[in-house]
Amino acid sequence: MTDATTISLAVAAVKFKWQKDEKTYDYFIPEGLVVNVGDKVIVETARGETTVEVMAIKLESEQAQKKIVRVVEPEAVEGEGA
Repeated sequence: MTDATTISLAVAAVKFKWQKDEKTYDYFIPEGLVVNVGDKVIVETARGETTVEVMAIKLESEQAQKKIVRVVEPEAVEGEGA
């Protein structure tokens, strides 16, 4: 039998590239996913998935409804380390 305890997920406040103001949107950080301020992450929107930047990490949010899909891995610069 499983425990019915609710697990509280941390929240990332993200900003969309096309935004000119300081408004952010909150997305839950899935358990086991490491997200830091400044990371680029993929989130689900009404128009599909898009890349956003993490502006802050919060312990809770009244607005978060969806989870971050994944962290965007930084692209390796060609010739780096050679």
